[in-house]
Amino acid sequence: MGIPEIEHRLRGLVLGIPAPGRADLLRVLTIRDDGERAESIGDLHRSGVLPSTAELLIDAEEDPYLRAVLVGMLRETSR
Repeated sequence: MGIPEIEHRLRGLVLGIPAPGRADLLRVLTIRDDGERAESIGDLHRSGVLPSTAELLIDAEEDPYLRAVLVGMLRETSR
């Protein structure tokens, strides 16, 4: 699977999240403090609001490139 296909799948996932959920994800992913961001990811997961995105958030925490791509996509969809 190439990068364009991965980005296409990510975009589909992002667009499948309701707008308020995308706003929550963007807020969490852009927290600068690593500890605070990790805690917010845990809070979001525990709330059950976006259960299908928990693993993606964990992956994004481990991969700065993925996190940057998601932030870009979320910002793009919020315009």
